[in-house]
Amino acid sequence: MALIENKEEKCQAIQKRIEEGQGVCESCREIGVSEKTFYRWRRAREDAGQG
Repeated sequence: MALIENKEEKCQAIQKRIEEGQGVCESCREIGVSEKTFYRWRRAREDAGQG
């Protein structure tokens, strides 16, 4: 699996866009991350207690 640079920053940027009312699909597309990847990152953050 490829190493993603700035994973935490990208996850936070997507989350911020979603909180501002933008759709998940559009937010992920702008950042350049698939929805599936974003949801996996978000679940990992929640499991680690950061979410």
